[in-house]
Amino acid sequence: MSRLVVSLFCVFLLLPELALVGFFSAGVVLSSPTAAPRDVDLVVVLGGGPDRYPRGRDLVLAGYSKRLLLISPSASERKDVQSRLPGTELVVDDTPRNTWDEAQVVRAHMQAGGWHTALVVSDPPHLLRVAYAWSSAFRGTDLSYTLVSSKPLWWPGWRWWSGWRWWRDPRAAAFVDSEVLKLGYYLLRYPFGFEPAWIADQVRNDN
Repeated sequence: MSRLVVSLFCVFLLLPELALVGFFSAGVVLSSPTAAPRDVDLVVVLGGGPDRYPRGRDLVLAGYSKRLLLISPSASERKDVQSRLPGTELVVDDTPRNTWDEAQVVRAHMQAGGWHTALVVSDPPHLLRVAYAWSSAFRGTDLSYTLVSSKPLWWPGWRWWSGWRWWRDPRAAAFVDSEVLKLGYYLLRYPFGFEPAWIADQVRNDN
């Protein structure tokens, strides 16, 4: 039996194990871009999840920045900023339709405001797609950002998200399934981090 045949046979035998590793580690991979917060010019809370704003508010309260940018916040979140974050400069933008748009819009705000650093808050399984979109949008600029994970809770003391046990919780499992599909879509739609001209004017609504 040739060496090539033996190698192919070994790979075939390992496929189920590799598939299992990929399955169980999917949550860890998706949430891997998160980092520790640092002092910045701006805290950005991405739209789309109820756990994101509380994390961004806590970062402002902890003194990481006195400036907060909210993407499509709810009325209650805007009111909370007024009551709990006095003295904070609030920027609101309701225009982004998806993660890719958010990166473009925040870059424009930062360049217009003369801000160079940001903490970007989103949910753990969303962070890999955020990293792809933001690295593309910020390429070639002097702007920098740090991705910070929200702290998802079902109720006090019970977190629905675990990077290694995502498959045990229905909400986390649905989130991971969705993000894997959307990340694949981004890799095809925005190859190498660029938006092809032929789709630049299409409506984007995949957040």
